Amino acid sequence: MPFFYEEATTPQGKPLLRLTAQGEVTLADAEGLGARIEEGAPNHRWRILSIVEKGTEYSAGARKYFPSLQPKYGAIAVVVTSPIVRAAINMMMRLTGQAPNLHLFTTEAEGLAWLDGLEI
Repeated sequence: MPFFYEEATTPQGKPLLRLTAQGEVTLADAEGLGARIEEGAPNHRWRILSIVEKGTEYSAGARKYFPSLQPKYGAIAVVVTSPIVRAAINMMMRLTGQAPNLHLFTTEAEGLAWLDGLEI
């Protein structure tokens, strides 16, 4: 399973879904995330901290599906240390239109600080 989930809180105590991505992320994996954050689901409109491990790849189906999630989450901080994976995510964002509540960071601390500063 390429996605690992943990419910947590930000340093300021706000609800947070921590998601670690690794390996090959398929459409089924992306849809599993969608099920967790759709209206009526336990993590709907939460802040998400996504840690993308080096070597993570996204299938074409997953890349097409992700933009549909935008209204279902409060904000996503994506932590990416690999320049190759960062370039792939930037490409996905450019092709689909960048979501104002999704930002890329190089450290977890930066991502958490941004999420804590948002009013959702």
